[in-house]
Amino acid sequence: MNIALINKAETYALDLLGSKNLTNHVYHDVSHTQEVVEAAETIGTAAGLTESELEIVIIAAWFHDVGYVEKTEGHEQIGAEFAEEFLGKENYQQEKIKKVKNCILATKVPQKPKSLPEQVLCDADLAHLGKKNFKSRNNLFREEFEFLFGRPLTEYEWLKKTIDFLTSHKFFTDYAATEFEAQKQTNLLKLQKKLRKLIEKDSSGNNNKNNSGKEMGNKKNDIKTAGRGVETMFRNVMRTHVEFSAMADSKANIMISVNTLVLTALFALLGSKLDKNPHLIIPTFTLALVSLVTLVFAVIVTRPKISSGIFTKEEIHNKKANLLFFGNFHRMNLDDFSWGMKEMINDREYLYDSMIKDFYYLGLVLGHKYRYLRICYSIFIYGLIISVIVFVFAILFSPTPTNLQPLFN
Repeated sequence: MNIALINKAETYALDLLGSKNLTNHVYHDVSHTQEVVEAAETIGTAAGLTESELEIVIIAAWFHDVGYVEKTEGHEQIGAEFAEEFLGKENYQQEKIKKVKNCILATKVPQKPKSLPEQVLCDADLAHLGKKNFKSRNNLFREEFEFLFGRPLTEYEWLKKTIDFLTSHKFFTDYAATEFEAQKQTNLLKLQKKLRKLIEKDSSGNNNKNNSGKEMGNKKNDIKTAGRGVETMFRNVMRTHVEFSAMADSKANIMISVNTLVLTALFALLGSKLDKNPHLIIPTFTLALVSLVTLVFAVIVTRPKISSGIFTKEEIHNKKANLLFFGNFHRMNLDDFSWGMKEMINDREYLYDSMIKDFYYLGLVLGHKYRYLRICYSIFIYGLIISVIVFVFAILFSPTPTNLQPLFN
């Protein structure tokens, strides 16, 4: 990665952002650009970008919002042109310049990245949607939006725009989805709760029923539409995660089958030959140990874990019991479970909180599975290579010839 070039890009971009009076750009400012650069480096590293790809993404991050010095609409294209001009003077490869421009252009909403580097920058640009400081950042964006478009928005209008945006948004990289999606849904739920309270307040305080009826009906329909969008998102995300879990179990089962066969073959075929071939004891033991350890980690991946299976009414009233996971109710009787489900269904906030928790804990389970699955495959790959080398070394350098004749008769 060309650190010197990245530093030059930083200086150039910051000079551009400071060259015009952007005091009213309280959201798209230097601080935002620096946050995007930092997020791009973190997400890009986690996504497995090469040094060259990471360099492209970081340079693109510095230039992705410099177009605001010219105009708001189409600032991505202007930023790409600024980047092309700067990189051309630095004799940067044309192929890489094109990739930098594509990354910048991909940040245009609605985002449609076509490559992993583009996905990384898109996720970095909107990472604040899944952070705890979302409210403060969103307030700054509202202030900037109202200034640029020349009119203030009502609380309802802004909440509706923000809810629609969060509902339609998706993170593209696995890292961003894991790190930011759950908090994004929490932020979305808070906005929906605030919107419901606003509608209820307007409904109770509105004296002109004839004039307000249609407007209130439209607002309620908006709430229902947003709610359906959230539920659809949860359904799609949960289905994807369940598929990931099934893939992990399938890969673990492959390791279990392969290493069971290896251990069986070792003891059945070589076990009786070791007394005549003592030099093969260490290689055989090495391969057996590798297979056994691999087998253990594969079993850990597929090993089920459930909780007590009992919840109390107090936990339901305090909204602590998650009834969407079977491990929390498998020992309950039907009447208590039915009562708990009805309580949860009648409380939308409790229902969504349970969905978020279910999504979060499923992510933890997936992290556990894939962490041990990676260890399992790494042990198998490197252990198998070492075992083969030890076998070859033992056979070639043994003072006595290897006698496996009955094995091949």
